[in-house]
Amino acid sequence: MCSVDEAGNDGGVHALAPFSIGSTGISSCGEHIWDANDTGTNVAFALTPAEELAVRSAITAAGGVANGLKFLAEHHLNQRDPGYSVVGGTAPGAERWQPPDGWRAYERTVRLGSGTDLWNTASTAALSWGIKTRSGFTVDPPLEEGRVARQGERYWLLARIGPIHVREPVEVVATVTSSRRAALAYGTLTGHPVSGEEAFIVSRDDDGNVSLTLRSLTRAGRGPWRALFPVILIAQRIYRRRYLRALRRDSQ
Repeated sequence: MCSVDEAGNDGGVHALAPFSIGSTGISSCGEHIWDANDTGTNVAFALTPAEELAVRSAITAAGGVANGLKFLAEHHLNQRDPGYSVVGGTAPGAERWQPPDGWRAYERTVRLGSGTDLWNTASTAALSWGIKTRSGFTVDPPLEEGRVARQGERYWLLARIGPIHVREPVEVVATVTSSRRAALAYGTLTGHPVSGEEAFIVSRDDDGNVSLTLRSLTRAGRGPWRALFPVILIAQRIYRRRYLRALRRDSQ
């Protein structure tokens, strides 16, 4: 038999797609895996990059929509609900912030420097997850070069804390783009270690001074994460320091 672990992994990339099969299929291990009687709405396969390209090409050639092929990680992400009720509570478009009651609220602003070049690089970084990636996170799926995140998009944020890797499901709940303000706010989805929202806000004043403001609302996560909340708060403080330093290299 073909070797597959308990999660169904055999070294490829898993994808999900609508299907209707009217033929016979043999796996790479030589096993009979379907016949003309197998039909359905969805099926999961482990695909190598070359196989994925071939499948997408075959779907297009048959008159189908290649984007119907979805990564399972994306499929699972889209099934998650927001993990909190005060969506938009960090108010990234507002200069003055009144956080909602009942949350651990945090706000701090640091001056980055001045000048148009700094504004351009810092505002772009804020809108494209640059503050996260410069602080040690990996964003999945990664943004194409030159593109910014958009409201409603969902991502996995991969945090590495020593030997521990944590995948955090999030949704972009607001973005702000103006001549004086650029901001990205994201909220947690179910399964995140905490519940709440965080915003990265880059702003500039009439004199061209550029600043970074960090706002967050935090509560304990659900399930097994709740017991780890005190430890998570320590990690949160460490990452906040990284966030506030992340754009300072652009001012040098």
